[in-house]
Amino acid sequence: MNPDAKMFYREGVCEAVVGNYDAAEYFLLKSIEIDPVVPGYATLGWMYGSILDRNEEAFRCFRKAIRLNPENGDLFNDCGALLLKMGFIPESIKWFHRSIRSPQCSKRHFAFYNLALVYRSGNRPERSCRYLHLALRQRPDFDQARRLLREIRNHDVTAGRESEHS
Repeated sequence: MNPDAKMFYREGVCEAVVGNYDAAEYFLLKSIEIDPVVPGYATLGWMYGSILDRNEEAFRCFRKAIRLNPENGDLFNDCGALLLKMGFIPESIKWFHRSIRSPQCSKRHFAFYNLALVYRSGNRPERSCRYLHLALRQRPDFDQARRLLREIRNHDVTAGRESEHS
């Protein structure tokens, strides 16, 4: 990354951390203007989608980052999570699978976890458990996945008892 762009990028991240999102956006855009690289677009996309609820802009940022590095599976997961948040379930599933298949994916366990959430919401506990097991195989210390798996199993046991009494 160009040194000037890196300086603006770091300043943008610092401003985002303290909740000054207007300044963060300014510095991140300035960084991208100087040197359009993946971290600038990805961070801006994250801020737009996760904090500012500017989902379309977030998606555009993620897509630009993907064009710069189409091997980065973390970006595919980010797109899938954003689409899931927006209610585009079938589209999100495609992005999560792209993330899982991607050669550069440091957070593959999140893609598996997100797929588990999708299938849990679709009342597919068996498929959800399958993806949670895959997430835990990738990251055995992934407590969120372990909790969700326990919750699904407890629900299945409870549901089974209710149907016995019906």
